[in-house]
Amino acid sequence: MKNNTYNVKAIEYETCCSCIDISTWEELMKGAVKANKREINRLVKRFEPTFYNMLALNFYNPYGYFRTKHHFVVVHSAIEYFFKIIES
Repeated sequence: MKNNTYNVKAIEYETCCSCIDISTWEELMKGAVKANKREINRLVKRFEPTFYNMLALNFYNPYGYFRTKHHFVVVHSAIEYFFKIIES
C-alpha cells in the first residue's frame, strides 16, 4: 500500500461551518495550515466516499484545504467541511 503524506489510520466527517457557531469554528481552525489537496482528496475518497462523490472532489476545486492538529478541512463552495483525523 502506498504511504500517505499524513500519518492517519482513518478520517471521519465531524461537521461543517454552517452547522456550528463562530467560537466553535475558531476553536476547530486554531493552528490551521495549508494542506495537500491531492492527499486529502485521496483520504476522503477512501474513508468517506459519500462526501467525495457529493462534493465532486474529482473535479477542479479552487479553494484551499487546511490541516489542524486534529482535523483536515476541505473547503468547497466556500463551506468548510471538518474531518476528524484518526491517527495510526
